[in-house]
Amino acid sequence: MHTGIILLIAGILAFVLNMIFTPTILRLSHRFRWYDQIDHRKIHTEDTPRLGGVGFFLSFIFASIILAVFIPTLNGSVAEIRMLSNQNILLFVGLFMVHGLGLVDDFRNIRAIYKLIGLIIAGALVAIGGALMDGIYLPLIGFVIPLGPLSGAITIFWLISISNAVNLIDGLDGLAGGTGLIAAFAIGVVHIILGNFPGALYSIILAGALLAFLVFNRPKAKIFMGDSGSLFLGFLLGALVFIGGSDTSSMQQELNQFVAGFVLTITVLIVPIVDMISAILRRLRERKPIHHPDKEHLHHKLLGMGFSTVNILFLVHGVNLLMGLAVVSWAINKRFGGSDLAGDAILVLAWILGASLFTWLHYAYRSKK
Repeated sequence: MHTGIILLIAGILAFVLNMIFTPTILRLSHRFRWYDQIDHRKIHTEDTPRLGGVGFFLSFIFASIILAVFIPTLNGSVAEIRMLSNQNILLFVGLFMVHGLGLVDDFRNIRAIYKLIGLIIAGALVAIGGALMDGIYLPLIGFVIPLGPLSGAITIFWLISISNAVNLIDGLDGLAGGTGLIAAFAIGVVHIILGNFPGALYSIILAGALLAFLVFNRPKAKIFMGDSGSLFLGFLLGALVFIGGSDTSSMQQELNQFVAGFVLTITVLIVPIVDMISAILRRLRERKPIHHPDKEHLHHKLLGMGFSTVNILFLVHGVNLLMGLAVVSWAINKRFGGSDLAGDAILVLAWILGASLFTWLHYAYRSKK
């Protein structure tokens, strides 16, 4: 069967599964009052279930298992797919750990240090499986900084950072879910263009599951993803660029080296990444712990400037879509032998756009205080 058909089936399967799981979770949440806690930092003012992440986590896992069973038959080659490679198995164990950690935190607040330890262990499992950041590519310069023995530690740091970036931006209906959907789809298209079927498959499965979640999370949200969803989503988005098959082409090696991974993931997730960096710098400047919560995140600032929830989603997801188009353009340029300088320029221009937006927002918001 053609890989395009398999990817379409994968996305539809994950979507349908989550359209079954999420309503069930909603009913259970209302019955047992599993609601997101209302406090001064939260925007919502009504009792709203917080376990939407369980739905798209289960959808991703079940769809992946189903396809792992049937894809060798559909595609005719177990060696070509390697859905059950050691790399992927350890990735899934790490995903279970991260999701479980967030789920416990949704019911009982966990101290930041314990969350960090759990994320380190999960990240180490992914690194042990071989999904490593071997080098960091510098756009325009065209130079790869080899990481050597530091690759494992930096990979773990990367996964923890992206997990927290998505967790921090999850404060407005449809914001984190929509950002994740666009990022997953864009990364999936990059994998398709560069010939990495397993990476494309997992990306499209995640996108399908998130699309169903957004049916219930769009304004006015019936359910939130909770920490069980945001940590899992960020961790998986950070790992998607590392996922490969058993047979490695030169293009695949380049992707696994993080030549594409570093710059592409930063690009498609530039909104939550810059928001996280801004939060860390802000808290250091105010001499507060970096995990100290506040109401100075991107969505808080836009709300403070008078933007409605819908307008914020249009603005942020508009930027996300432009970033997604930038990485797809980069991949097309790479696939068909275009100039590396031209492809890198597209990404750098996208970064400048994202940085300009945040700089404008920072000073515009401060001037209104």
